[in-house]
Amino acid sequence: MLQFSHLATSTEMTAVAPVPLWRAALVVAATAVTYVATGALSVSLRSPQDFALIVFFPAGVAAAAALTQGRTACAGVFLGALVFNAVYHHMIGHPWWDVGVVLTAATATLMATATAWAVRRWVGYPNALDTPGPVARLLFGVLPLSSMLNSSLSVPVLVARGVIAVDAAADEWLGWWLGDALGTLLVVPLALLLLGEPRAAWRARRFGVGLPLLMGLVVVAATVRVAIDAQEQQMALRLDQISEQAARALQRRLDAQIDAVQALGQVMAREPRMSQPDFEQVTDVWLRRYPGTQNFTYNWRVPADERTQYECCEPGWPILGRDAQGQTFPALPAAQHIVITRLVPLDVNRSALGLDVLSYAPLRQTVERAIATGRPQATEPFRLVKETGEQRGVVVYHAVRAPRPPHDLLGVASSAFRMDDVSRTAWEGLPTDGLTLCVVDRHAPAGNARLTGPPGCDEPHSGTVPSGARTVWPLRFAQREWELRVWPQPAFWRAALPPSRLHALAVTGFVAVGLLGALLLVGAGQRQRIEALVRERTAELVRQQAELEHLAHHDPLTGLLNRTRWTQLVQGEAAQARDRGEMFAVILLDLDRFKRVNDGFGHERGDEVLRIIAQRLQQALRERDALARFGGDEFVALLRRVRGREGATLVARKFAAALDQPIEVQGQPLRLNASQGVVLFPDDGGSVEALLRHAHAAMYAAKEAGRNQWCFFDASMQAEAARRLALENALRAALDDPADGGLSLAYQPQLDASGTELRGLEALVRWYHPALGAIPPSEFIPLAEESGFIDRLGDWVLRTACAQLAAWRAGPLGARFAALTLAVNVSPIEFTRPGFVERVRAALALLGAETGPHGLELEVTEGLLLQTDDELIDTLNQLTALGVRLTLDDFGTGYSSLGYLKRLPITQLKIDRSFVAGVPNDPDDAAIVRATLSMAHDLGLSVVAEGVETAAQRDFLRRHECDAVQGWLYARALTPDDLLAWLREHQVPPTPG
Repeated sequence: MLQFSHLATSTEMTAVAPVPLWRAALVVAATAVTYVATGALSVSLRSPQDFALIVFFPAGVAAAAALTQGRTACAGVFLGALVFNAVYHHMIGHPWWDVGVVLTAATATLMATATAWAVRRWVGYPNALDTPGPVARLLFGVLPLSSMLNSSLSVPVLVARGVIAVDAAADEWLGWWLGDALGTLLVVPLALLLLGEPRAAWRARRFGVGLPLLMGLVVVAATVRVAIDAQEQQMALRLDQISEQAARALQRRLDAQIDAVQALGQVMAREPRMSQPDFEQVTDVWLRRYPGTQNFTYNWRVPADERTQYECCEPGWPILGRDAQGQTFPALPAAQHIVITRLVPLDVNRSALGLDVLSYAPLRQTVERAIATGRPQATEPFRLVKETGEQRGVVVYHAVRAPRPPHDLLGVASSAFRMDDVSRTAWEGLPTDGLTLCVVDRHAPAGNARLTGPPGCDEPHSGTVPSGARTVWPLRFAQREWELRVWPQPAFWRAALPPSRLHALAVTGFVAVGLLGALLLVGAGQRQRIEALVRERTAELVRQQAELEHLAHHDPLTGLLNRTRWTQLVQGEAAQARDRGEMFAVILLDLDRFKRVNDGFGHERGDEVLRIIAQRLQQALRERDALARFGGDEFVALLRRVRGREGATLVARKFAAALDQPIEVQGQPLRLNASQGVVLFPDDGGSVEALLRHAHAAMYAAKEAGRNQWCFFDASMQAEAARRLALENALRAALDDPADGGLSLAYQPQLDASGTELRGLEALVRWYHPALGAIPPSEFIPLAEESGFIDRLGDWVLRTACAQLAAWRAGPLGARFAALTLAVNVSPIEFTRPGFVERVRAALALLGAETGPHGLELEVTEGLLLQTDDELIDTLNQLTALGVRLTLDDFGTGYSSLGYLKRLPITQLKIDRSFVAGVPNDPDDAAIVRATLSMAHDLGLSVVAEGVETAAQRDFLRRHECDAVQGWLYARALTPDDLLAWLREHQVPPTPG
């Protein structure tokens, strides 16, 4: 070592021999190429939201070249840095010819020269670096400190040039320094193994030190790359999720605006001369429901020969035109005028009354398209007349025509709204901080495409977006194609995925490799590493054994006890409680409607929710209590040494409070509740089996009582459970022999709105059990669905109804039944089962025809529409191909959008009796019924109203053109014989359905 140090001193004192030109050129070229190549490797390990690189291998290449090759290599460092910086600046969206590129290349060269000088000065070179002192000074002193030079000089320059944001300068300086320090720490030892002096000392350690060091470097680099890829995927997923939520929310808001305008058009088609107060009353609910709406208008069509009447008498104000500056003037003569005559809110828009929208070219084109196509049409974005800020507005027009042929044009309904207000309300509550959201009209002229968002957001964007992320989402509004463009800002990435964890992983990994290199260089710690590996392996075996034991007694999802271990604990507790004369309690908790979580968010999110719930329930218990998961969403708690019902009630209340706290799932707050069954030992059972059986009975009683509560077990619950079991067995037997089991069908007539013509019959299943008596459908149909009998019951109802209709048609009154329709209710569960279409086909065969007009209708509930997928739609289409008509039952009680009604082959709606009961006295029910009738007729659907019991209800429905009615006003559900007698008594003629 002394010899090497003496050689280093002598080398510094001796004049350096001149280097041949070819060798100098080779050194320069090799240094530049290596600099650029290792720079590309560093870029591959770059965190996408940072300017600085996690590890910058070229810094080590530059330092090692300057140290081992002298000043000649500095020219190669400058050339390589110049090329790399130009390419990197271009890659991140900055000009490659910027003066900052040259300055940073110069500072990189300066840092390499300074590092070589510092190594020679404080470490000594040539040096074998085989003792701890020089290694520590090199790797943890000189290299990290000298690496500060480039970042300290370059970051201020790039901040001044606008390449780095001012608020990010400190973070970028730290990241730059860490990247350079790690690069020198990793590359300099490897370079010395290849080029270091004394050559013999370094050559002997190339394989023993170099290969492990390279392997460690590759493993850490691969780990960092995987972490970066995972971060990018997480970024892309979060950006996609938020963007999709924003697009869906805005599309729903826009669809609601269209629905409002179309509904207004339907109302005005029936009352085209509606007064201003009535118009305000009709539109008031939409103005309040849809923030951002500036107005609703109804524009009369005024032909040229009616202009004088309009201006002098009704409504008695002049027809005006408008220019591009918003100035108004008397409208020029024209073949027709579309004049704003009804307007809300009136006070702030009164000056617009009498304005002919055809007088202004941008509006005229849109109005004419709306009239020509019969579909709502939207304008290009523009600044609304009454707008004082910078918001862009849009007006949507919808032509209003007479409901009866020849459907003359009556006028045009319209609505104007502010896009900023609409988007703000639509996106309220979404985590959009740090995102630029811009909505543009794809077909608008350049410079006028922006609907909402910051100025210039519709221009091409060059920001950093993770690979695979979707930034453009299509929107459709009133025949115009819009786009939602979402661009993340640096603040979004820092808030969503702080880089500290990734940097910590990278720094930790690469520092570990540097330490490995140091240990390998000095040859110390070999035995300690072996011992550490042995200890680690032993610890791993112990951990694995502990995990196996844990899995044998615990639920793998939540970590709670499993059924086997919990049962063992309860058995032991029961034995001790008998000896001590103590009491303990068992609470069985079942989450209410948890299936909706799995269906709505997926099973992976459902498992996360179960883990959170398990933690909350565990926290609500004492240390001596035991909580278990029995599978699914069922949890069981053992409460040791409780004070009777009072103590058990306290824990049940804690469980309910813990579940009442919202759980955030995919950015949405989710609240769950549970039904709890509580039993006490020994009062409610002396064995584990009895306690669990009675706890289940109490839990079911809590569910039947309305859910989200707890019930203590009593003997009546056992009786209820026994009744449920008896009903299930009786229903199974009744399906085996329906006649003996008491199953039958009753038929309720459906008449036209006047009540004079018979349109059809609805088949209703009844069950009068010989021993159990009359059982209502509200009890046995849910039982059939839960117990899996609904397929058999539905098939029996369908076959029996078709056979009865065929018998009627073949009987004496066959002519009366030939044109009637027969409606049969079908459970949504039946549609999802295989072979349903074939069962319907077999039932149709009983009518004598498998296809064609046979009169069979299937009534489905709105709950089926929420399950719409391609397979269900295909089933419905197959049914209609058989000639089966589909009726949407209980319309209005669930959720049905116009989109579902347009998409599915529904031919008839059935208004639920809950709405019919309120007409004509309840204004809300009356409005709903009128709107339903209007909407259905516009969609070409017929309407049946059920539950008609009074003449006033019948008259209201007939006045508003309801197609058919059924209810006790005409007849109850009748047996086949009673129905024939009713037909003979009333002599109601049939009419085609």
